[in-house]
Amino acid sequence: MNIIHRIKDNIVVFSAFLIILLVTGNAGLIFYNQRIAERMAAIKSQTDQAKKLNSLIWDDIIRNFDIGLRGFALTKDEALLSPYKEAIVKYPGYFKSLDSLLTVQNYPHKNEVASIGTAYDEYVKVSDQMVELARQDSMSLFTLELKKDRGKDIWMLYDKSTRKLAAFEDQLYMIAVTDYQDSNIRTAYLQVLLILIVLPTLLFMIVRIRRDARERRQLFKELEENNHAYLFNPGHLSQVFTEREVINNSIINFKKAAGFINHMSKGNYQVEWEGLTEANGSLNQTNLAGELVQMREKMIHLKQEDEKRLWSTEGVARFSEIVRSHQHHLQELCEQIVIFAVKYLKAQQAGLFLLREDDEQAYLELMACYAFNRKKYVTKRVLPGEGLVGQAYREGDTILLTEVPQDYTAITSGLGDATPTCILLVPMQYNGQVQAVIELASFEKFEPYQVEWLEKVGEITASTLVSVKNSERNHHLLEQFKQQTEQMRAQEEELRQNMEEIEATQEEMHRKEKELEKRQSELSQG
Repeated sequence: MNIIHRIKDNIVVFSAFLIILLVTGNAGLIFYNQRIAERMAAIKSQTDQAKKLNSLIWDDIIRNFDIGLRGFALTKDEALLSPYKEAIVKYPGYFKSLDSLLTVQNYPHKNEVASIGTAYDEYVKVSDQMVELARQDSMSLFTLELKKDRGKDIWMLYDKSTRKLAAFEDQLYMIAVTDYQDSNIRTAYLQVLLILIVLPTLLFMIVRIRRDARERRQLFKELEENNHAYLFNPGHLSQVFTEREVINNSIINFKKAAGFINHMSKGNYQVEWEGLTEANGSLNQTNLAGELVQMREKMIHLKQEDEKRLWSTEGVARFSEIVRSHQHHLQELCEQIVIFAVKYLKAQQAGLFLLREDDEQAYLELMACYAFNRKKYVTKRVLPGEGLVGQAYREGDTILLTEVPQDYTAITSGLGDATPTCILLVPMQYNGQVQAVIELASFEKFEPYQVEWLEKVGEITASTLVSVKNSERNHHLLEQFKQQTEQMRAQEEELRQNMEEIEATQEEMHRKEKELEKRQSELSQG
């Protein structure tokens, strides 16, 4: 009794299941019938192909082979051997194709087909000899071989094999046709059974469809609520819940999501979710629209970080090129560093102070400045600890001022003077020793990545300045050595000239002594 009640309560389910089962069986049988039809067509194609290949072996190979041989024997014209040569070339392909096809069909008399190939090979050898006899004009021997009529033996083998092959192919095709007809009969029986069961079942299903329509309406109402909860909430709930409207709303939201993602994939991070406003923003924090907007913000942040990283890398490379190009001239190097730093950081003023030592006293000397009012620097020398420059040198730490005193410095333009809003001082260090301090002034606040970049290039600058100062020091010592060498050479030349003058004077005195002695001798003799 329980089983009967269950069947009555679920009659539509059981009927639908039965219909599905019958339809599935019918579809399967139709599919099987189609496969049978395809198999029949394939077998038909195979049988036709096998018959065609078998016919070509005689018509296109052996017959043309014999025609070319006889034509050449009668005329001695090599051009008439073309059918003969073509037959020799074509035969392996025809025979291989036929053999492969018969292997697929499990043909039981393949040995007879193979015997045709063996006989053909022997016939080719004999024919080659006959061609040579014809070329040598040995027609008597040629006629003797021709009378043996070896082609008749091949024809007997071919005819016997062809009859068996044709019978086998016809039998294969008839079996396929019978299977196809049986399959059609089974399909017709099942379709009749399907009609007898489906019609009563449809009456029950019509009644259930009306009740299901009410339930489906409630389901679509819940779907619309879920769309608001998980896709996008415009801030109001519609009172009309037609299936089309609910589905359209879902499609529109998914299209918005797809378009939003597509824009971001192309690098357009300014894209907005249509309909998302400040009023309904709080309602879309955890759904798809809110998650995509949050992802866009993260992508914007990552893009900015990449741009900063690229900006820093490119700046270091360009700065290094400037340092490399001007590393042999200190003054020019300092000027180029200041100019590049101002332009790359979009500052308005800059000055570079280089560490110097005088009588064992260290001080900072202004080596280059850009756009600074000269009144700002009363002197070009700054002692350690003196002012912000001296403080940055002594402490070795970067100083960033965003509240600049009115009297600190002024940026001059065609519209007058204005106090900068940001001052940046970076000590340039090498091996823990400050070699220079650069000061920049700007109307815009320097970002942390800009300060970090200036500190990085400061290390490069400090290292280069040490090398340049060492080079200048060595150059200065070399110049002093050259000057001392030149002085020693001048003194040596002067001494040599004095010695030559002394020697000339001594020779003159010696000559006069001899003349005096000669005169005295002449006087004494007189």
